[in-house]
Amino acid sequence: MCEAGCVCEKKSRMEQVDRVLHDLCQPLTTLQCRLEMAGVLGTVEAYHEAVEMGLLECGRIAEFVEAMRQIVGAAPEPRPEL
Repeated sequence: MCEAGCVCEKKSRMEQVDRVLHDLCQPLTTLQCRLEMAGVLGTVEAYHEAVEMGLLECGRIAEFVEAMRQIVGAAPEPRPEL
C-alpha cells in the first residue's frame, strides 16, 4: 500500500523540482545576458551594471537552490533492498 503512496509522493517532489528548475533558468539567462552585454559594450558603466545585476540574480539563484534543497531534504530515506 505504501508503494503507491511513495510513487505519488516521489512524482510530486519531482514536479516541484521541475518547477524550481524552470524558475531557475530566468535569473541564469538574465545573468548571462548582462555579462555578455557588458563584454560587448566594454564600458566601465556596463561592467558596473552587470556586477550589480549579477549580485541580485545570484541572490535569486541561491533562493531557488535552497528551495530545491528543502524539496530533496523532505524526501524519505531510501529503504534498503531486501
